[in-house]
Amino acid sequence: MKGLSFILAASFLLLTSSCNMAYDYEDLQLDHNVKQVVFFSDETDYYHEAPYYDAIIELKKDFPEEIDNMMVLSADKANKYYKMFQVEKCPAILVFYRDEVVVKVNGSVSKEQIIQPMAEVLAHDLNTQIH
Repeated sequence: MKGLSFILAASFLLLTSSCNMAYDYEDLQLDHNVKQVVFFSDETDYYHEAPYYDAIIELKKDFPEEIDNMMVLSADKANKYYKMFQVEKCPAILVFYRDEVVVKVNGSVSKEQIIQPMAEVLAHDLNTQIH
């Protein structure tokens, strides 16, 4: 009977620790006071990512610092962060600011569909409302 209660207690602890919603931001070394661009990339799928690469090149012209500091998560590392950033799969690009995804583009989209929302967020002070 002691063995059974030990197994139940150990199982309970294992299940509750695996359901913890606290994310490991420290692994990513995010500065929560700056707008962080995060790009989820599957380098084996260049065809679907081409608009993202083109958009990143265009965004770099107006937002060089933000794009230089962009964090790229490759497909093999991305799975760990899908839930944290509310991303379903690669490719995706987003801006993370103060523990919140403020803009996200995911899936097969055009270059313009990436640039427009990203530029709007990167250009504005997020402490005030964007109109």
